[in-house]
Amino acid sequence: MPVASPTPPTAFRVKRTREVDVHARNLDAWDQDYVQTSPGVFQGQVRELFDGPLQAFEEVANCATSQHCRPWQGGVWLGLSVPEQPEGLRFMGRPVGGHELMISDGSEAFDLQVPAGHGLYGLVFNPAELLDHVRARDQADAAPPHRPGVRLQPLTPLQRMRLVGLLREVLRGLEADPGALMFEASRRSLRDALLTVLGDTLMPAGQADAVTPRQQRRQDVVRRVRELVTEQPQTYQGVESLCGALHITRRTLQNCFQDSLGISPASYLRLVRLNAVRRELRDGTTGQTIGDVAARWGFWHMGHFSQDYKALFGETPSTTKRVP
Repeated sequence: MPVASPTPPTAFRVKRTREVDVHARNLDAWDQDYVQTSPGVFQGQVRELFDGPLQAFEEVANCATSQHCRPWQGGVWLGLSVPEQPEGLRFMGRPVGGHELMISDGSEAFDLQVPAGHGLYGLVFNPAELLDHVRARDQADAAPPHRPGVRLQPLTPLQRMRLVGLLREVLRGLEADPGALMFEASRRSLRDALLTVLGDTLMPAGQADAVTPRQQRRQDVVRRVRELVTEQPQTYQGVESLCGALHITRRTLQNCFQDSLGISPASYLRLVRLNAVRRELRDGTTGQTIGDVAARWGFWHMGHFSQDYKALFGETPSTTKRVP
């Protein structure tokens, strides 16, 4: 479900966590679900500015993640990779280059595969406010610089440098001096600077590269698999049961996952189930043993489960359960 357009007070926050689920929730007013997909003790950080319906942030994690994301309703999200030449970053199953801008609005969710150690700069804005800003600046009518949906837009090196440079300057500057937000003049100046660079960066809708129907269908298959496994873990524990539920062949399922995530369906299922076990162990409210939780998510061999769990998260299940 899309999150309603937010109206929080102007604020800057830096949030750090060692849990991938908390990292997904640390971005205010988004509906997100993250799965850790590479081994290691997770460490994530978000720097975030919220100023009415304008949100700027930098997000980074040391482990790879599979992300299902939806910005707040009415907001248009722009995303840029960090570093400039990403390796393995995928947006709706498509490899993303350093000079491509990821774009999505709150009308539908999108999927990201973010490699370990990579980060993202993001901006979410109200398109009506941007249009008013551009028209006032140029003293002329302007066409809306976006259309609903999910797409990629190429950037020139100068456009990327200006956008990344401003975001870095804003977020790092506020981290050093958050008191600047106390003054209306500085907030207005900061907001105008962000809207100006947005207006100069976004192309007319027809010049952006929309996700193709084939790519969208394959992302929909991956998304449906995640929903089935999460909602009915005892029913859908293997590839065959998923193929039957989705009425597709094993080869089709394999192709969807390889194109969208770069891994096999079986590997993805194991990662989703391991992340789900960790979530329940951290929650600690069910009163179940580690073995009960693992078995409910399809792990019948405790030795293999413990090895896989420690390999992915860098700690044993019992350590996770003990952490307050």
